[in-house]
Amino acid sequence: MPRMFWVVFVGMLAAWFAMNFWTAPRIEELAGGLRLLDMRFTGYSFDEAQRFLVVIGEEGVSLYLGWQLWLDMIFPPLLGAVLFMSYRRLFPGFSGLAIGTLSLTFVVVDYLENFAIAEMLRTGPDGLTPAMVLTADQWTTAKWSLALGGLVTLIVGIGLRLGIRFKRFASR
Repeated sequence: MPRMFWVVFVGMLAAWFAMNFWTAPRIEELAGGLRLLDMRFTGYSFDEAQRFLVVIGEEGVSLYLGWQLWLDMIFPPLLGAVLFMSYRRLFPGFSGLAIGTLSLTFVVVDYLENFAIAEMLRTGPDGLTPAMVLTADQWTTAKWSLALGGLVTLIVGIGLRLGIRFKRFASR
């Protein structure tokens, strides 16, 4: 892989570690152990979102809208770049370009989710509407569906690459 891949990969990991070992655990602690909305793989209901907003408190909202959101705006494009470069390497030719480009939809969906959750956080539990929650929930579940599809594609690509190498090695 080119040097640029490793620079982007390290940046992506730094953002991921900061979110998963600093901001997210702190927000979840302030929320009484409730999982962050954007980390709920299967989404959330209106009641669950409202309860989260009630218990998170001002400090939690501030951290979520501050550092957490800032890191979550940096992470998706870095992940998208890592995936794009990985797919281009694993799937030569047009297929790698197509899969890599398709993987960038994750970035757009994650941003739309971030904007929807930020709107809910700014509105607060009393101003929350079912439509706001439904929109955010749909972006959250779409993001995790795309992430799962991307992971499966990456595993298939690595498996195919290893299979090709094994066949070359075995034929020698």
